[in-house]
Amino acid sequence: MIHTRSCVLFALLAFAACSGKDTADFGAPRQLPKDQRPTVWDAAARERLGLPDMSKPKPDGAAAPQGQAAPKGELRWVGALPTGWETQPSNPARFRDAVWKITSDANCEIYLTAAVGGGVAGNLARWYTQQFGIAEVPAMEALPIVELAGKPARLAEMKGTFAGKANWAALIAFVPQGEQMMTFKFTGPEAVVMANKDAFLALAKSLRQATASPDAKAPPIDPNQPMPSNHPDIGAANGGAANGATATPAAATGPFTGTAPAGWTPKPGTQRFLHHTFGKDGEAYVGQLGGTVKQNLDIWRGEMGQQPMTDAEYAALPKAAFLGEDSVLLDLAGNFQSMSGKKIDGARMLVMARSDGQSTQFAKLFGAAADVAAQVDAFRSFCASVRRAQ
Repeated sequence: MIHTRSCVLFALLAFAACSGKDTADFGAPRQLPKDQRPTVWDAAARERLGLPDMSKPKPDGAAAPQGQAAPKGELRWVGALPTGWETQPSNPARFRDAVWKITSDANCEIYLTAAVGGGVAGNLARWYTQQFGIAEVPAMEALPIVELAGKPARLAEMKGTFAGKANWAALIAFVPQGEQMMTFKFTGPEAVVMANKDAFLALAKSLRQATASPDAKAPPIDPNQPMPSNHPDIGAANGGAANGATATPAAATGPFTGTAPAGWTPKPGTQRFLHHTFGKDGEAYVGQLGGTVKQNLDIWRGEMGQQPMTDAEYAALPKAAFLGEDSVLLDLAGNFQSMSGKKIDGARMLVMARSDGQSTQFAKLFGAAADVAAQVDAFRSFCASVRRAQ
């Protein structure tokens, strides 16, 4: 039985088809509200989820199509590859911007994701509770400090049952970046993961982004790679020492300039900016990191064995000149342990920091308390001299 409504619709369509008009009449265009726009059924996962495009970073050694050079300017992640590890092609569709494997165990998964949403607390709950069934989720400040891609990071470590697999483990180094975070994740059988923990942390520390060479057989170009120790002196060729004189190696300035105080010694072969040493173990340098000023100061407080500041404590910090404007000054005493493992008992740390709204710029000085006490005025003068390079 044919419904009346169907018959009417059929008649209207037949009338339109037989009307003899070659063109159709359309009304004036109108814009629909967002909630009334058509659904795009074949949209990519990233479009549906509103996620940023993270497809550019590639792992060191990811092969270009056969017979082709890697695209000029393509970014890859490079690092000191541990023995027995191999780089794999990246898989941005699965949020894996760089991928590695351990040749001895195909069950392990090792990958870096440049930007993960959900915030620190949300991701910690997901890793510990949802993935490993661990009810008690630690606060970020309670996790050990490590280094990931040249930035201060925290290390989450889990053991138990993962996705139905018993005796499994995960190591996750992460760097908070506003509402997102960079993560470096290693999951697999507990015995394998823990046996490779040092190798994992070493690779995490060494990771950098580098531009692919136009020559597919050439290694990626790392702009932060220091000169080899046996490289000929380039000072004389660029207005430096001449007539056989030996030039004093200068610390890299990068995007900053500044006047180092007397008694500070430039540190050669470093990737940090305006990096100098003083006293027995003292160091001073300038840097730039993601995250807010308070987030970074709290990480450095962790290096001195201290808890994060309250908002009131942060607001009460004194100010001093750095990069041409007032910046907060943090002065800490305690036992120092850096992300690289350097330890100084009875240490003192001074940090000057500010934000430009996109990142945190800072000057940091630490060493034995007595050595630092003699450098307080020098550090303030140094900070006041620091400027952006033109």
